Amino acid sequence: MDNPAELTHVQESFERPLTAGEQAAVPAWLDTAWRKLQRRVPGIPARCALAEEAPGRLGEADVRDVVVAMVERKLRNPDGMRTWNGDTEGGTVDSTLSSGQLYVTDTEASDLAPRDPHGSAGGVFSMQLGRP
Repeated sequence: MDNPAELTHVQESFERPLTAGEQAAVPAWLDTAWRKLQRRVPGIPARCALAEEAPGRLGEADVRDVVVAMVERKLRNPDGMRTWNGDTEGGTVDSTLSSGQLYVTDTEASDLAPRDPHGSAGGVFSMQLGRP
């Protein structure tokens, strides 16, 4: 499976037109975001290839949304600036944007993780009560 996100997807979802420099950089950022996402959530291509009704199937649009969100975070603060001060103004960038890095949030990874088809909550421990 190829990267489901393209430059046009970022252009359509970003709140302003991209500069020429951003348009040149975004394809590389999309490729990096796609590789990072696949490392964080293994099996994405296989799950996207499953039949529509198959348990564990993952929609390509859902994957695209995460890749685009990763790139949009970088677009909002490509230099990773945390604070700035000038003669007449200054400010602080939200800590979620201040890294300037491409990353998958825990929520995004959780949204793409396989679901239990039986709906059980699961857990760390499984304890059998009583005697066999």
